[in-house]
Amino acid sequence: MSFLRGLFLLFGGKKTDERQRMMDSLEVTRLRIWKRVQENLPEQLRNRDEINRAIAEQINYATAGSQFVGSDEEMLNKLTALVAELRANEAEQAISELILAMKLRSYYLGLAKRMI
Repeated sequence: MSFLRGLFLLFGGKKTDERQRMMDSLEVTRLRIWKRVQENLPEQLRNRDEINRAIAEQINYATAGSQFVGSDEEMLNKLTALVAELRANEAEQAISELILAMKLRSYYLGLAKRMI
């Protein structure tokens, strides 16, 4: 092992690399969830900014995104409203994808805590 590599590892470089991989993994996860939800949205909802913003907010919340700001109760109320809107537009599969992400929230929170 080189001297510089040893210093890098000694001063937390390996932990930083692991943290970055985990952060990248959560970004990829967010994108995958987004794509699955979008693929399952009826055409009339795909380009509606308010729907897309609400979906993004829920995905960020579910996956412990740093963009998330709000309380659990507030997010539950927003999710309930979003699900009602999606249900009114017969987007059951998109709802299922969002609910699955919510069910995995504790897992994503655990990953995010390990990054700190």
